[in-house]
Amino acid sequence: MKKSTLSFICFLIGCNSLQAADFKTKGDNTTYTFQKLSELPESGVTREGDRYVVNGSCTISVGDQFTIDNAAVIAFADNAELIIEGAADLRATTPTTLTRYGESSSCYGIDVKDDEHVTKVSNLTFEYVGLRGSGKEGMNVNDCHFLYHNGSSSGALYLGCDGAPFRVTNCTFEQCQRAAIGGAANYYCPITVEDCLLRKNSQDNRNIPQLNLTAGSEIIIRNCIVEGDPTLTMVGGIGVSNFLGATGIKVTVENCDIHDNRYGITTVGGMDVRIIDNSLVNNQYEVNPNNGGSGISLYDPTGTQTAYISGNHIEKSLWGITVIGCGEVNLGKTEVSPDAPDYNPGNNVFVDNGNSGVLYDLYNNSTRTIYAQGNIWNAAVQDAEHIEEVIFHKNDNSLLGEVIFMPAGDPASIGTITRQVPSTGIVHRLDGTIVRANGSTPLPHGLYIIDGKKVVK
Repeated sequence: MKKSTLSFICFLIGCNSLQAADFKTKGDNTTYTFQKLSELPESGVTREGDRYVVNGSCTISVGDQFTIDNAAVIAFADNAELIIEGAADLRATTPTTLTRYGESSSCYGIDVKDDEHVTKVSNLTFEYVGLRGSGKEGMNVNDCHFLYHNGSSSGALYLGCDGAPFRVTNCTFEQCQRAAIGGAANYYCPITVEDCLLRKNSQDNRNIPQLNLTAGSEIIIRNCIVEGDPTLTMVGGIGVSNFLGATGIKVTVENCDIHDNRYGITTVGGMDVRIIDNSLVNNQYEVNPNNGGSGISLYDPTGTQTAYISGNHIEKSLWGITVIGCGEVNLGKTEVSPDAPDYNPGNNVFVDNGNSGVLYDLYNNSTRTIYAQGNIWNAAVQDAEHIEEVIFHKNDNSLLGEVIFMPAGDPASIGTITRQVPSTGIVHRLDGTIVRANGSTPLPHGLYIIDGKKVVK
């Protein structure tokens, strides 16, 4: 009897080892789903009630295809992942959730390595797991939620192939351990991020912004909310960096609401930057003003970064705008014809920016002349004498460049900027905890926060 029992235990251990072993499909033009994989004992994918469990590394080979299951829950065990080298269709027609298997599981999620097709992803919730785009053709990600990512890569959505283009729309990234979106410092991926909510990411509290991008040929960030966590004093809002000196880079940040971060927007290195019609409020949670806390920070010791900044509301930062190095920085140039290529109406509004009892709307820590005409400054009177008090430049340190700020703007002529607020698709209890990340489950009666508003159900 003891020998039989021992043999049976060994058999079970052997089965579990087989499930957890690496599995790779044959590449014979087969289309796989989690359901189909669960029917193959050697795949390591099992079915447990109403969910599928990925127990190890499962690879869909080149020549095969993978299609996401609809209205399913897929759980990943410790160190488990699905690697797709063939074609992937990750568009769910009904909400589908990918999550971890047990609270102690540290898993990877999905890594798409298809080099021949743009991978389309939609209607998925990634909870504690992430999505890696490692294929040359990049990804289009729409209507997805990324929640509580475990930090197994530098972004819940990881840009994993140099030069691959990405488009991310109508997505939510919330309370991820590291950045919402990020990649390697030497991967130059063009990316558009539109109508997205980024809320309290980089929970590890490292020097990593919520949106952490290496400059690709073109980066567009538009109509997004970037909400910080004031307790995370190392985490900025949006950071775009060009550490390796790539050329021809264009960056646009437009119509975004960026608040409660260590800093609002920072750009590092050579690039052509346009920052237009954004609201940057309370980006001040830096314990040492010498290390940050700007609404906008432009840094480039090579002097090749250019910037056009117009129509922004910058309030309650330790520094409104700081310029360190850089080439031509244009915050407003009204002395030229409106048809001139360097014309800029200004229309930036500065309110209560400063630290250590001193107001700083603009700090020109460069040797270049900066035009900043047509703006509304944090001054009782919009004249040269009063505005001079909130600008640091040549008049304060002869080694620095001058800021040309007159004529100032007319406060009566600047209307309220209307911004498109993306729907989050996430429902919170009043204490801030997430109840639902999609519309698949009815809510019980009670008070909830939906898209920032209290709702009675």
